[in-house]
Amino acid sequence: MITKNSKLDNTIRRDSYNTIIFDLRRRKEIYLVGGYLRDVLRGIDSNDRDYIVRGNLPSFVRDVQRRIGGTIVTFKDKDILRIVLKDRHSFDFSRFHGKLEEDISKRDFTINALAWSPQSGLIDLYNGKEDIRKRRVCAISENNMIDDPLRMLRAFRFSAEMNGSVDTQTRKTIKHYHKKIDSVSPERITLEIFHLLNAHFASKYIKMALKDNILKDILPLYTNMLAHKLKVLDLVEKKILHMLPANIKVLLHDIYAQNLSYKGLLCLEILLKDHSNYKYMPHLKMSNKIINRLTLTRNATRELKRYKRITHDKLFEIFQKAGKASKDSLVISNRLELLKTYRRFERIWAKSFLNADQIMRISGLGPGPELGELVVSLKKSQFEGKLRSKHDACTMIKCMYA
Repeated sequence: MITKNSKLDNTIRRDSYNTIIFDLRRRKEIYLVGGYLRDVLRGIDSNDRDYIVRGNLPSFVRDVQRRIGGTIVTFKDKDILRIVLKDRHSFDFSRFHGKLEEDISKRDFTINALAWSPQSGLIDLYNGKEDIRKRRVCAISENNMIDDPLRMLRAFRFSAEMNGSVDTQTRKTIKHYHKKIDSVSPERITLEIFHLLNAHFASKYIKMALKDNILKDILPLYTNMLAHKLKVLDLVEKKILHMLPANIKVLLHDIYAQNLSYKGLLCLEILLKDHSNYKYMPHLKMSNKIINRLTLTRNATRELKRYKRITHDKLFEIFQKAGKASKDSLVISNRLELLKTYRRFERIWAKSFLNADQIMRISGLGPGPELGELVVSLKKSQFEGKLRSKHDACTMIKCMYA
């Protein structure tokens, strides 16, 4: 079905990159396809574009690069080339064979089975525009899901991003074929899980995915703790995140690592907080940066759980060991009242009354472990309120090294 959509047409035509690429087509058959069109119809800006091109693909992509710059990335599949720009825009160009309808019919969901060109306007063969309006994820066919089992997980990710639903038949397919996810590489699964966790309403769709068994073998979630973790995750998303101070709230959508946002990181820490070995997860491939953060947050959370009323002495020890992960443990433990205390710790840790050179002059110590212990001791005393000025710090050192 070919439809006219003036708002969509105008948005695409006003975009300078689209203008350049379609002007370069030189009688080649070229279409914008997939997620970019879905996002435009949802009123969302997208930095990623997908095009399908008939003809000499490398030659066409080189022509595009000469006009817009960037780096060309070649995939193992020679039928796909990507241009990546420094401003994080990316452009995927795929070669298609046969008719456009054949290419579209092989896609995952109706919401992604859209195509557009200046000549044809919007081509919507599977009523994807209506599914976008209804925020419904619907598989084009059972075979398409089986051909790439990651699509079963992506169904929940797209639904979470739209705060929508997965249609009944698609969920039946997922329940029946969920075991096929075992054939997908950990790198692809991890990226999809992280996209799901980044979504605003992740807890709702994690529950759905667990019910349909697609997450059962991916995330090591122990049955006896699962209900509690989902309850905590729901509380964090619906209440705690909205109560955060502005300096933390503005960071929620910043990327921490591997396309995982800080908000997604908090969700991951909740789900995996009782796991003992983050490096041994066959279906997840996480960076050392994420694994280290998970470990620090888990340990700090366990320590916080031990105390209803906690002394500054103990807090200093927890904050010192956990570092920036202290914030995570306070959020997922719902100890928001201690966030100001942690900010004070950060300020003291970064700059206390005396720097290392001043301490060495007063104490007579040189660089080494003893000096390091003294520096920490002074910071701790300041954090506990025992030292209230630079003079107090000097007096303490002189008493110790008189």
